[in-house]
Amino acid sequence: MQHSTTLTKTACIAALVIGVLSAALAFATKTPAYAVTAGAVAGLIGLVSLYIGRKNIDDMQLAAAGIFMAVVACLVGLWQMYN
Repeated sequence: MQHSTTLTKTACIAALVIGVLSAALAFATKTPAYAVTAGAVAGLIGLVSLYIGRKNIDDMQLAAAGIFMAVVACLVGLWQMYN
């Protein structure tokens, strides 16, 4: 196992926080396009963080959780759009 650097840990934690915020925005907003956009941006940030933290399983778990929350945000926005 390789130890993570401060930059790697910060990027993966940021991916998680941004993913959670995008999911919260998706539930709070009245405009579904904002929810889908926020989810897509959070997903992209999560994928970049996943690549950065690929050598440490703890960092990968944080980034994967952020990606999961971004997917939730996209799905909520799409559900609001088409319902």
